Amino acid sequence: MVFRPVAPLLDYMVNYDYIADELCVNRDRPELNCNGRCYLMNALAEEASKKKDAQQREGKLNFQLSITYFVSETDWSFELPQAATKTQPTDHYLFKKIEGFTAALLKPPIS
Repeated sequence: MVFRPVAPLLDYMVNYDYIADELCVNRDRPELNCNGRCYLMNALAEEASKKKDAQQREGKLNFQLSITYFVSETDWSFELPQAATKTQPTDHYLFKKIEGFTAALLKPPIS
């Protein structure tokens, strides 16, 4: 990854004559003295965009979620429950006094 931007530079240096004569956009205008630098800039821009795209892909998780559901054609009917009548609590444990073992543990402090 570190040497990736160097690849277009090496390609430009090795194939300088071919790039300047054949691939240069400005080869018909010699007064610009481009000599294939336009090709080099395009290659560097392409490498930079590839690197940027790769970084964006690494930062995002790409997944698709498909939800398929089937609804049967049935009649749904809901009934509200009837109100309950008030009743007195009949649980004798609710009103039991503390006696026995717990009463022996819970004594007031002696002064």
